[in-house]
Amino acid sequence: MSVGSVGDSYDNALAETINGLYKTEVIRHRGPWKNMDEVEYATLD
Repeated sequence: MSVGSVGDSYDNALAETINGLYKTEVIRHRGPWKNMDEVEYATLD
């Protein structure tokens, strides 16, 4: 982890938390996926 200024490490932790929730709620629960287009459309939804 690199920290360039105050608050960056917290921003990174928040981004990782959101990414984890996205994977859990969208990718795992709404699959199986046939291709990447389906994943992109689910993300837009």
